[in-house]
Amino acid sequence: MLSFLKATPPSEGRRYVFIFTYGRSGSTLLSGLLNALPGCCIRGENYMALAHLNAFYGSLKKSKAHMAKKSGQPTHPWYGVDDIDLASARQKVRDLFVDEVLRPPQDAFVVGFKEIRINVTDIPDLDGFLDDLVEIFEDVKFVFNHRRITDVAKSKWWGQTLQSHARIHSMDMRLERSRHVGTDRVFQVYYERLVAEPQHAKELADFLGLAFSERTYRKVMSVRHSY
Repeated sequence: MLSFLKATPPSEGRRYVFIFTYGRSGSTLLSGLLNALPGCCIRGENYMALAHLNAFYGSLKKSKAHMAKKSGQPTHPWYGVDDIDLASARQKVRDLFVDEVLRPPQDAFVVGFKEIRINVTDIPDLDGFLDDLVEIFEDVKFVFNHRRITDVAKSKWWGQTLQSHARIHSMDMRLERSRHVGTDRVFQVYYERLVAEPQHAKELADFLGLAFSERTYRKVMSVRHSY
C-alpha cells in the first residue's frame, strides 16, 4: 500500500491544496505524485472556473462597501446590500466548487486542483485572487510549479504560440514575485529538482503536513504523465 500521508478522518475537516503554474511545466506529474497519497484528491484543470466564482464573491464584497444610512430603503440605488451575507456567500462558493468541480471521494480530506491559466488576461490581480481564496477556503495552501522556461517553450504544446518564451516568463515571474511567497501558504516546486531529488518532494510533503515515502516517490516518477 502506498503511504506517505498520515490518515486523518474526513470528519475532522478538509484541507485544500491548489497548484498554479503554466502549460507543460510538469504539473500533471506533480498532481500525480500528490494523488498517490491516501486521502488526497487533486483534480486537473477546469478553465479556472474558480476565478469566475471568485469574481462573483468579489462583486458582493464591493457591493457591501456601498452600505449607507439609507441603503436599506427602496429609494437608495444600492437597496438590499445590507442583507448580503458574505459569510454565507463564501460558504456557498466553496461548496459549489467542491461539490460540482472537485467532487472528491468521501475518504478524501486533502483536496484541490491544478491550473495553468494564470496569465494576466485570466487573473488580472493574482495576489488579490489568492487573498480571496484564503477567505473562502480558510485552510488552504498554494503550490507554485516552475520549470526551465527554455525547455517549456520548446514543447509542441507551445509551438504555435507567438512570443511563447515571453508569455511563459511573464507567468513564471507572477508566481515568483507573489507577495504570498515566503509565507506559510506557499511552496514553490521546481520541476528539475522534483524529478531528480527525492528531498525536494519530501520538502513539499513536509510543507503540506504529509509523511514522505521515497518508495512511493520513485514509483510515481517511473510512470509517464500528461500527453
